[in-house]
Amino acid sequence: MKASGKAAFVTLGLLLTLAGSAGGVVMFLQPWRSCPEIDDSSAGCPSTPGDLALLGLAIAVLLAGVAFLVMSTKRERIPLDAAGSFGRLD
Repeated sequence: MKASGKAAFVTLGLLLTLAGSAGGVVMFLQPWRSCPEIDDSSAGCPSTPGDLALLGLAIAVLLAGVAFLVMSTKRERIPLDAAGSFGRLD
């Protein structure tokens, strides 16, 4: 069974959107980091350049997923000769 292009775009878009949003939240909150001299919570710690790069990658994955979802909503156009003679008054 062959999957349609629209179903593939929707599935890929949903997976990328979920992965990007989950990764973005995890990289923003940084639950593995602790810095008691600044703040008790991990979200108050300054991030490293590596953490910022991973946050940027997660946001890029999120935007790619949204782009795939937008592409899945576009209609497929058929050529005029495949539409038949409907509407022609010849």
